[in-house]
Amino acid sequence: MENPIKQLFVKFILNHCSPQEIAEVKEMVSSGGYEQEWLEAMEETEKEFSNADHLSLIINEQRIFDKVNTTIGTKRPLLNTKRIWFAAAALVLLAMSIGLLLIKPEVDSQKIAEVRKGKSVEPKDTTHKWVKLPDGSSVQLNVDSYLEYPESFGGKALREVRLTGEAYFDIKHDAKHPFVIYTGKIKTTVLGTAFNINAYHVNESVTVTVTRGKVKVEDEKKVLAVLTPDQQLAWNIKLPEPTKINVKAETVVEWKKHDLIMDDVSMESAAQMIAERYGVKIQFKNEKVKNCRFTAAFLNRNDINQVLSVVGDITGSTLTLKDNLVTIDGPGC
Repeated sequence: MENPIKQLFVKFILNHCSPQEIAEVKEMVSSGGYEQEWLEAMEETEKEFSNADHLSLIINEQRIFDKVNTTIGTKRPLLNTKRIWFAAAALVLLAMSIGLLLIKPEVDSQKIAEVRKGKSVEPKDTTHKWVKLPDGSSVQLNVDSYLEYPESFGGKALREVRLTGEAYFDIKHDAKHPFVIYTGKIKTTVLGTAFNINAYHVNESVTVTVTRGKVKVEDEKKVLAVLTPDQQLAWNIKLPEPTKINVKAETVVEWKKHDLIMDDVSMESAAQMIAERYGVKIQFKNEKVKNCRFTAAFLNRNDINQVLSVVGDITGSTLTLKDNLVTIDGPGC
C-alpha cells in the first residue's frame, strides 16, 4: 500500500495539490520530520524534472533552500541532502503556479533554455521563457523558441548567442564586447539596446525590430541595415533584397506583454508594475519595504493573487488585496 504522506508530497512537487493540501504540506514541513517520505517523493518525481520542459528552472539551491526555511518559519533545515532542492523549489515555484523564478544561473559549459518544439501546440508548448544571461542581459523567449548561450562571456571579444524562434533582447551596454545574435545566415550586432528578433524559420526568414538603441544586421557577405528605434528589417531567402521599414515597435512586441518581468527591481517599482498590469491601487504600510529588491518572472498572465503570494514569499512581506487595493507591509530589507 502506498504511503499517503509520500503521495501527498509527490502531488505537491508536481503542482497537483489543492489549496488545502498545499497548506497541509507546509504544516508538515514546518513541523519537521518526514525525511524518508520526502526522499521517496524526490526519487519518484526526479525523472519529471530532468526532461527538457524544465531546462529553464535555473535555481540557486542554497538560496531557495534558505528562503523556504525563512518563509515557513522552520527552526532547523528540512533535510541535509542535495536533492531536497526539488521540494524547496516546489514551495516557492510550483505551489504558487508561477511561470519562472530566476535567482542565479548554475549551468554546464553550455545552456539551452527552450520550449519543446513540435507541429502540434499543446499547453506545454505555449509557455514563454525568461533567461538571465551571464553578463546581466535578459531575454524573453516566445513560444516554440530556444536560445543557446555560453556559461560565461569572460575572456571573449564578442558576447555570442544563437536563437531559433522569437525573442526580445534587453542587452547590457559593453562597448568593448559587442553582443551578437546568430539566426541562421543573419547576424545581429548590438552594443547595448532592446530589440525583437523573429526567426522561427531561421534559414528562410528573419525579422529584426528595434525598440531602443541601435543594431547592425548582416548576412554572410555584407551589412544589410543599421536599425534605430521603430525600424524593422525583414529578410527572406526568396527575395533579392531585405526590406527596411518604419514600424510601431510596441505593436511588434505585444506578445511579451503577457509576461511580468521583475528583474532586480525594488518593491516600489514592482508595486507600480502590479498596479499597471492589474489596474489596482497600492498602499505601503511600512516605507522600508519599498527598498526590498528581488528578481522574479511571471509568465503568461498569472493571476494577481499568485503574483502577490510569490512576491511576498521572496521578500518576506505581506501583500493583501481587498476592494481593488493592495496593501504591502513587512519588516523591510
